[in-house]
Amino acid sequence: MELHILEHRVRVLSVARPGLWLYTHPLIKLLFLPRRSRCKFFSLTETPEDYTLMVDEEGFKDEETETQITHPRS
Repeated sequence: MELHILEHRVRVLSVARPGLWLYTHPLIKLLFLPRRSRCKFFSLTETPEDYTLMVDEEGFKDEETETQITHPRS
């Protein structure tokens, strides 16, 4: 058995519960129309305070141009 670790970059976004409606279109696109996005990985997690979205670099670029997602600089 061989294990290969691939170099991927992901973005982690925190979306407040009241602001989730702003991201409805890009989330539906990621979920139901994967051929219309270059995204290869994403994860949506619900926490008691907010929603956490993890998306690969390609998916982030797709959605950033569409919705102007703001994210904290690290």
